[in-house]
Amino acid sequence: MRHLCFNPMKSQLMAFGGTIPDNMTIYLDKKIVQWCTEVKYLGLYLIGGANFKIHLTVAKRKYYGSFNNIRSVAGHQVNEIMVLHFLKSYCLPQLMYGCEIWPLDAVNVREIDVLWNNGFRHVFNCCWHAVKPLQFYCHTLPLSYQLHERQLLFYRRLLLSDNIVLRTLAGLPVRFEMLDIAVKYDDNDLHYSTETLKNAVWLSFVDNIRF
Repeated sequence: MRHLCFNPMKSQLMAFGGTIPDNMTIYLDKKIVQWCTEVKYLGLYLIGGANFKIHLTVAKRKYYGSFNNIRSVAGHQVNEIMVLHFLKSYCLPQLMYGCEIWPLDAVNVREIDVLWNNGFRHVFNCCWHAVKPLQFYCHTLPLSYQLHERQLLFYRRLLLSDNIVLRTLAGLPVRFEMLDIAVKYDDNDLHYSTETLKNAVWLSFVDNIRF
């Protein structure tokens, strides 16, 4: 079995739940590993310190870039539903990459909801005060609901996996966080099937719409 080799020049140290320790130097292969307050991981920027956060600035920039490209090509004479399809297919993945493993307390969910809502407003040029009815008629969830749905479905796949490592990853404390989300959709023990879960999330969204 081959040994794993870590490159000290590509390794970094980060402190979570506190500040970087004073006078603490870590060596790897006789080389100093640098401490940092921000690191890129799986396309996301993780922010260390007392309050762990996920930096979505780069993801939002990519989202806006894709969105503006689509609008500039489509112009104002194209079908809005087609533009919305492009928005879901090409822009949304730029923003939501890796969202299945986002710690919800590390992300400003309202911020991405507003970003998504504004996309609808610009595409349809309407609903500047209340966009949820428009999303309902387009059968599209707000991003906060989409985030919950994706995380619950991802966690469910871990629980049902034949791989013992993946099932172990679905253990504590992640299970408690997922249960907190699941109870919002009346799934008290994470037993819902995929279709039942999606339907429960959709009905929860519909119940909160004011027409």
